[in-house]
Amino acid sequence: MREMLWFHANNGSCPYRSQRVWENIYTQTESLPNHTYEALLNQGFRRSGYSIYHPICQGCQACIPIRINTQQFKPTKSQRRTKNNNKDVRCEHLPLHFSWESFSLYQKYQQEWHSSKCPTEEEYRSFLLSSPVDSEMVYYWIEQTLVGVSWIDRLTSIVSSVYFVFEPDFAKRRLGVYSILYEIEYAKNLGYQWLHLGYWIPDSVKMHYKAEYQPAQILLENQWKDFDYSWSELQQSYNE
Repeated sequence: MREMLWFHANNGSCPYRSQRVWENIYTQTESLPNHTYEALLNQGFRRSGYSIYHPICQGCQACIPIRINTQQFKPTKSQRRTKNNNKDVRCEHLPLHFSWESFSLYQKYQQEWHSSKCPTEEEYRSFLLSSPVDSEMVYYWIEQTLVGVSWIDRLTSIVSSVYFVFEPDFAKRRLGVYSILYEIEYAKNLGYQWLHLGYWIPDSVKMHYKAEYQPAQILLENQWKDFDYSWSELQQSYNE
């Protein structure tokens, strides 16, 4: 495998902490062995399209990698209720591909749920259809209606959750919760112990949901540790 060249990027304002600047190191590659990316994931890296990156923001270490123990996972009462309420959802695994149906759902989700500008087809392809590792799309159907799409990386012994969009008209279904429950079960059935959910930010309301799937581990000071820390302890460790 060719040598990986790493670069430094200043990305402007942080999307989770507007008063801070978002910086990372990154590399671009169109092909990467699954086990290599798996090793990078275990060191706190993530990917977006062909870009592999790691935050290095000055004076901030709030982006904490989190992974769910799929073999020991215990759903909460609320999560069990969400699963039961979506018994009619049909899941279909497909290779990465472009379809107007999934692209239109992605556009609607960004505009209506996140109040973002309408993404272009090029942006969509670059973000979600470009992957250097083995990746899949999961379509979530209710009868003939596409209500959600998730993108996941299926690696050597890890499933990594990349992104999920859902039909805003079905928000009451809590399909975001359902998709994580499905991915946990999927990884467990593969015999994989870990589902990686990316970065958890303790004081970000947008990221609170990632801590609701237990047992889990978080990466602190280059070591994976069982998630039995209180929010206040983490806040003191990462923001003092």
